Amino acid sequence: MAATSSHAATTIYTDRTVFEASLPTGNFFNNFSGVPDAINAPVLSVSGSGGTPAISYTITAPTAGLGVFPDINPTKAVGNWNSGDNVLVDFTSGNVFSAGASVWLTDINGNRQAGSVTVNFSNGSSAVVPSTTTGDYGYLGITADTGPLTRMTIVGTSGSTYLNFSNFSTAVPEPSTYALILLAGTGCVLRRRR
Repeated sequence: MAATSSHAATTIYTDRTVFEASLPTGNFFNNFSGVPDAINAPVLSVSGSGGTPAISYTITAPTAGLGVFPDINPTKAVGNWNSGDNVLVDFTSGNVFSAGASVWLTDINGNRQAGSVTVNFSNGSSAVVPSTTTGDYGYLGITADTGPLTRMTIVGTSGSTYLNFSNFSTAVPEPSTYALILLAGTGCVLRRRR
């Protein structure tokens, strides 16, 4: 399902299929299957790029780094190494207007846990995604027409649960849409100067 948030020109999706169907051609999808496991020791960051036009991102967890864990082959999950850490996804290419991922909580052994995951975006949009012990993983996607997204911050339930995410999708608007966004932004700047 899709619901429009309180932020102008932002649509939040909680259904992966609907979100991915809304993305323009050339979108980038990563289930982290090509990223080396980091089960016994954390890595500082995970970076990726792809799509047409190309996007790029870097994933970090500020305190202790990230784990990269096998989930259901060929999917892997990226998550925090310390249970209290947020997971930060920084969009480094400056052209990402849509982003989404499956998110869930586990215990230290990788068993799914009930709770909630909050996902905050740099444009001020935020949503809470439930984490359950069975069934599909929770999903959150966003399409923002107000400007490029620079960061996605994933925050878990406090306590001894760990964040995990996968099925990560990002997209750049169609060229005609992107041109309209840039034109609208230029118009706002011109109006302010008068």
